[in-house]
Amino acid sequence: MTAVAMFLFALSAQAQTGEGDRHWALRAEGSQGGRAKVEHIDAAIAQYQKAVAQNANDLAAQWKLLRALRFKGAYVAGSVDQKKQVYTQAKDAGERALAVVRRLVAAKGVDPVKAKEKQVADAARSIPGAAEVYLWDAVNWGEWALAYGKMAAARQGAADRIRREATIARLVDARLEGGTPSRVLGRLHDQTPRIPFITGWASGREAVQFLTESQKIDPANKITMVFLAEAMVSQSSSSKPQAMQLLRTAVSAPNEPEFYVEQSAAQAEARELLKKWGA
Repeated sequence: MTAVAMFLFALSAQAQTGEGDRHWALRAEGSQGGRAKVEHIDAAIAQYQKAVAQNANDLAAQWKLLRALRFKGAYVAGSVDQKKQVYTQAKDAGERALAVVRRLVAAKGVDPVKAKEKQVADAARSIPGAAEVYLWDAVNWGEWALAYGKMAAARQGAADRIRREATIARLVDARLEGGTPSRVLGRLHDQTPRIPFITGWASGREAVQFLTESQKIDPANKITMVFLAEAMVSQSSSSKPQAMQLLRTAVSAPNEPEFYVEQSAAQAEARELLKKWGA
């Protein structure tokens, strides 16, 4: 392939990613509360897939594809079977994206599989898009675990994978996606079954610490509010009044247009928890 052809090929892939971004920005169009319509998110996924097919080294297209698949599974899929299908697709896409990231990390003299998280993070910091790939792969594995069952997922090593990838993303940039790495780690500690010799590291105290860290980064994030409220009560029932106040804030605060679907879904979860807790 000539240099001109390679340049035109790269431009075409960038155009596909840009078109995917346009559809991503429209993902809330026609939504009802926390349920989104499929058209725009499917169009975004298709464009990102085309961009990845044209240039697998385009990590922006790779991580945006993972993010879009997570959105479809969380806010469009209407049944457990549909969620399983989407998150299985997301896992496969994540493996392909991580293969690129691992190759780039290895080129810096770091073993992407065996090295400590800090070593991998130090190498990944200079690779644009690498942290986002780690983050969204971790998120999708978490959603996959919920769809297939937390105990089964823990026995297959899902919890350790999520923990490692979210830790790497956090070490690269704790403020990524509004503190999402810490939110993932906090939720993981809160929701992971404590299985001796497998997930004995799971800690309610650390769940609260990570989620509090995430909330400090993005105080208005309603997903974090809900997760933090649940973790607080799981850790100590005496925290319920404070947790319920967090949930009331999530319900009463206006939703940001950019994250309308995500925040509407979190509001619905907050209402359910308040009802469950007798408010």
